[in-house]
Amino acid sequence: MPTEIAFLPVTGRCRCENARFRLEAEPIITHACHCRLCQRSSGSAFGTVSMIESHFVRLIAGKTQASQGAKSHKQIQCAECGCTLWVHRPDLGDGIALVRVGMLDEPERLPPEAHYYVRSKHPWITLPPGVPAFADIGDPGKPGVRERIMAMIAHGGSLPAAG
Repeated sequence: MPTEIAFLPVTGRCRCENARFRLEAEPIITHACHCRLCQRSSGSAFGTVSMIESHFVRLIAGKTQASQGAKSHKQIQCAECGCTLWVHRPDLGDGIALVRVGMLDEPERLPPEAHYYVRSKHPWITLPPGVPAFADIGDPGKPGVRERIMAMIAHGGSLPAAG
């Protein structure tokens, strides 16, 4: 009988190391996005983010500030160096954070579970076999993804009151 292994929190930090944060639960999903916006904002061939409920992202040191990013994304940045730590998309609201995996102390712990917008993927990128890939967006088939996202949207980005 398989034993479920509890998620161990993972920490991250900005470039100047003033702002430090911790992911206190397993992300909803970690994905690589190959769209042109993610390529530009990451300065790389694709952006990799872990989608997680915002209440599971804890600032443990330093201060952050919010700024308006491309496509009305709300960027949460270190107040000292301006490095973006995570973003909130307007269609998902503040209840869902997209944490930049490259800001994590152990990014190798959260490899992409899906690749999106591969229609704009660079031709020299080879996708790993067995990882779902979509021309645009798609359902990677990971259990609980839709339910966790919809629960946050339904509750206006916050947890339902205990009752």
